[in-house]
Amino acid sequence: MSHIKVDGLSYTYSNDTAFAKAALNNVSFEINKGEIVGIIGHTGSGKSTLVQHLNGLIKPQPNKVFLNGADIVGDPKNLKAIRFKVGLVFQYPEYQLFEETVYKDIAFGPKNMKLSDEEIKLRVYESAKLVGIDEELLYKSPFDLSGGQKRRVAIAGVIAMAPEVIIFDEPTAGLDPVGRETIFKMIYDYRNLTNATVIIISHSMEDMALYAERVMVLNKGEIAMFDKTEKVFANVGLLKEIGLNVPQITEVFLKLRECGINISSEVFTVKQAVEAIKAYMNGGDAND
Repeated sequence: MSHIKVDGLSYTYSNDTAFAKAALNNVSFEINKGEIVGIIGHTGSGKSTLVQHLNGLIKPQPNKVFLNGADIVGDPKNLKAIRFKVGLVFQYPEYQLFEETVYKDIAFGPKNMKLSDEEIKLRVYESAKLVGIDEELLYKSPFDLSGGQKRRVAIAGVIAMAPEVIIFDEPTAGLDPVGRETIFKMIYDYRNLTNATVIIISHSMEDMALYAERVMVLNKGEIAMFDKTEKVFANVGLLKEIGLNVPQITEVFLKLRECGINISSEVFTVKQAVEAIKAYMNGGDAND
């Protein structure tokens, strides 16, 4: 049984008005437990609208979104519990910090779960450790931290609720390469520790090629592709037709092929590039 199932989901903003705008049109897919799935698409393709349905932030129609086989709106009383199970980290989550200490900010979710003080403390310390926040920072104001630290605190606040699904909307927006790598290491560590299902929205094709196991391509509210990452990025023509880029390293190897160099064009990461160059230098065809 799939962990998440979406069956024929459609959504229109300002429905039944002159300003109606279709955001999703008959979207269906399944995601397995423990997968890391990337979602890409141009602005307005429906990415954020889709993921907000997965935890009921936008309430889906009945029998459209399922978690562990159960309709998430089957019992409206369970919707709050669903939001604890499906955590959503918005873009620039550090802007949502508001408590007077880092500890209280991380503890906010677990406190709303009505956990004991002892359990809350345990979750705060564990999630802070996972995201690389030192214990001495827990009793400082979050507004005294650096931008990267603030983002880690915000993510820790979602992790502290121990969600079985965690969704990141542009988790590395505005970060330098080191910060991006740190955030993705945290995501991997959480998945490996808990076997949580991870969904990542990103405009960075490089990040998707490096970290996602499968990639969903949204175009005008519909799924254009949903497959293993290497198969999605191998379909360069369709991606460019939609208005999306491929990883920069892929562009380089495509140009090499156009110049008559018989080297693989199915290269999406630096590691793959190294292997392709080695194969070429050794006299072999990297496409073999």
